[in-house]
Amino acid sequence: MKQKKLILFIVLSYIFAWGCWLPVLDKIESSPFDSVPVVLLLFFIGAYSPTLAGIFLTAFFDGKSGLQELKSRLRLRRKEMKWMLISLGIGPVLVGLAFLGYLVLNGQVGEVNVGLLPWLPIVFIVPVIFGPLAEEFGWRGFLLPLLDPRSRPIRSSVIVGFIWALWHAPLFWAKSGTAISGFEVTIPMVALFFVAVIGSSFIYTWVFNNTSGNIVMAILIHLGMNSSGTIRGMLFPDMGLGDSLDFYMIYVAVLWVVVVLIITIRSPRWGFLKG
Repeated sequence: MKQKKLILFIVLSYIFAWGCWLPVLDKIESSPFDSVPVVLLLFFIGAYSPTLAGIFLTAFFDGKSGLQELKSRLRLRRKEMKWMLISLGIGPVLVGLAFLGYLVLNGQVGEVNVGLLPWLPIVFIVPVIFGPLAEEFGWRGFLLPLLDPRSRPIRSSVIVGFIWALWHAPLFWAKSGTAISGFEVTIPMVALFFVAVIGSSFIYTWVFNNTSGNIVMAILIHLGMNSSGTIRGMLFPDMGLGDSLDFYMIYVAVLWVVVVLIITIRSPRWGFLKG
């Protein structure tokens, strides 16, 4: 049954998203909000395919009890408050460390967009309605629990990360939508993106296993990672494609250093391996 659910989830998520994106790839602007309304609508409808597929399949296979269980994983418990801070903060910390490394290696940033500073809280929070809510009821709400993440966290992280990365594939050829959108689509660039997404998947699984699969935590991780990257680009608009690629490679390296450190934790309260 788990295999059937997994296959159906992948099929629905991919067909729904790719069906929305493929017809309008060349019309998606660098800022999606600059796209014409119908393109923007299809862009975001496709983005919600994991969440819609996850909720639909939960209702289809498990009925009301399944939906109630999914809803219960949105509850925040006092003992998990520290994990809220970790979930929301891991993205800014990773981007901050990567940016520091970029500067140490003599990376160029140009002028700082100081006019953005008063708007940072809004710029950080608003994206929650996009990737975080659009995807996490699917990836971590439905898919990850099917893969026994407590007993097989490494395997589960790699599988979810691969499926998650591949789902983005059409957007590689759009001007926006992924970290490598706007770059020339090459095997090394695609490989770099997959390595980054799979690395991120380990972070999600770590928090998932320490918070009883809480979906809010996954939403916060997604928000922190996406918003931090967006803010970096908006604060330093003079960074060209080459500079952004240098930064992204450093970011991926920092991410995997953190992943390795997390995997080595053996504490029953903080550990990655829970089996």
